[in-house]
Amino acid sequence: MQSTDAVQEKPLTVPSYSKWADEAVMKFTNNEFMQALYHRAKDIGDDLYDSRKYEFIKLEPEVYKDALVTYMRRRAWSEWYFGTVSQAREIMLLPDNQVELKLRLARQIKDEVRHYDVFAQQLKRFGAEPRISEFVLPEILVQMQKVQMEAETAPELAATNQFAGEIVLSSMTDLETSIFKILFDKELMDAVIDIENDEPPHIANGRDMILLFCDTLEHRKRLAIAQEKYLKAMMQLHFTEIVKLGCKRVSPLPAFD
Repeated sequence: MQSTDAVQEKPLTVPSYSKWADEAVMKFTNNEFMQALYHRAKDIGDDLYDSRKYEFIKLEPEVYKDALVTYMRRRAWSEWYFGTVSQAREIMLLPDNQVELKLRLARQIKDEVRHYDVFAQQLKRFGAEPRISEFVLPEILVQMQKVQMEAETAPELAATNQFAGEIVLSSMTDLETSIFKILFDKELMDAVIDIENDEPPHIANGRDMILLFCDTLEHRKRLAIAQEKYLKAMMQLHFTEIVKLGCKRVSPLPAFD
């Protein structure tokens, strides 16, 4: 494994909804509120995936391979479940007059099925089982699934999906110091870049659903809390996966405050 110059520093603090005064929240325009949610997720992704926040540990090849296969199996499951089931729910939950947005979500489902296939092919390259029916979910992933299942509206679901996970994952490739550029071989990293090239329209789907549902304090509260719950669980899962791939975090994880 390569090494990098690790940096120790105070944790990145992300604004928690509980620290936002109601009056301040309602001073945001709809677009400003949407941007605040976007930056919470993007700041977490940029910090969580920054190679300068880790030291690298040399693993035995088989140990690294087992961790990588587990990671890819989890990603294949997530592309399928969080990328098709959740979007199908959004389509069903959106009002009938949102025809254009529903069509965009249908196109997203097609992209996500392709993403599953990309990870399935990478798993086959490593001689591993790609079928999601054979994947046993870790408890933290069950928690993430539960957060999405609890969403009562399409925008709340978007706050835990396109406007949470998709934004964080964009840092895998657009961050110059992305840890995955060190942890993955070229073929796998190219596959991830291929997947992430599809993500801007998906994030835009989330943006437009957020903007449908942020006109009142109650709506903004529900969106922010849903996103926060999902991001906390996602951060723990991804941190654990990075560590198992041969890393030690030398800076505190981002924290909501």
